[in-house]
Amino acid sequence: MPAHKTPPEVLAEALRLVKQHGGIAPAARAAGVPAGTFQSRYQNALVAEQRGELTTPPIIAIDGNDEIPKSRAFEQEWAVWMAEIGMAKDRYAGPAKPKARVGRLKILVVPDLHAPFHDAAAVAAMLEREKDIDIAVLMGDIGDGYSLSRFLKYDAVPYEQELASVTLLLQTFSERFPIVRIIEGNHDGARLEKQLLERLSADMITAIRSMTGGTLSPIHAICKRFPNIEFQPVRSGRHAAGWITQIGDALFTHAEKFSITPGAALRKIEEWLADQERTLELQPWRLLCQAHTHQMSWIPWHADKLLLEVGCLCATHGYQVGARIGGRPQRRGWVVLEQVDGVTDVNSVRIVWWDAERRD
Repeated sequence: MPAHKTPPEVLAEALRLVKQHGGIAPAARAAGVPAGTFQSRYQNALVAEQRGELTTPPIIAIDGNDEIPKSRAFEQEWAVWMAEIGMAKDRYAGPAKPKARVGRLKILVVPDLHAPFHDAAAVAAMLEREKDIDIAVLMGDIGDGYSLSRFLKYDAVPYEQELASVTLLLQTFSERFPIVRIIEGNHDGARLEKQLLERLSADMITAIRSMTGGTLSPIHAICKRFPNIEFQPVRSGRHAAGWITQIGDALFTHAEKFSITPGAALRKIEEWLADQERTLELQPWRLLCQAHTHQMSWIPWHADKLLLEVGCLCATHGYQVGARIGGRPQRRGWVVLEQVDGVTDVNSVRIVWWDAERRD
């Protein structure tokens, strides 16, 4: 028996209903079909439209209250992301409400995502498990900047696709967690900013800044759309160290330091921070969470400090399996910790090693 194929007019109607009603869930209600069935139909419609089998205008923002741009790439990424995390709702539902807790904070440490190369299954599992969170700290390298890199390319990834993927992830974190704290990684804005500054005149740079609220960083520009996403970098005078933030007695860093010797990068970063405490006006601290290395480690250090490498949540890149051997395999996972009145309960620190779970 031949496989059932949805008629093109039904697919076109699915696109029309989503445009008219502003999302998959209300469109499914209008069509009188289950949300899961309609979502599948809508995904098929997007594929058919991309192949030129349907002639429909691109999907754009529905009304003046919808501040998230809806490009075709955004819609395609949305359909894939919704299928992965199993959400029945769609579009931005607004920031999550604070938990009714006093004094005690539960913090989720979200390591390098490198969207659109994030491990969607791992991210979905984290979101499902870690619901009782007060602050989520995104540890930098939220996007990869792959198309802007001057290194050898192993995949074809348009920058529009990356922006759509990053926007969806930030929107999801904003909806799930009352406060989302961002630090900057070496992939987040530096690649684009460097090329803009090299290739454009000063007046062109000024024009771009005027349209983005003063920034050349895509991450900063996107985060302006979400009221509960914040940047609170450590500062030294007029200079901001965007790769460091402090919450209570915990430091969260994306230092560009790596070593194939386990723990060596952490020890070097701790030494540097100790030497820079006055310059950076750091408050007394006892926990260091470091991203960037894509490794996991737990090192009790000195009399009372705990040093952590927090892993990553991204797929393996092509260069990592090349003949030019270097580094160690990525460790995918995340970290959860708790603080009481700004003091970290070191016995509450929990590392989730996702790779180890998937092998069991």
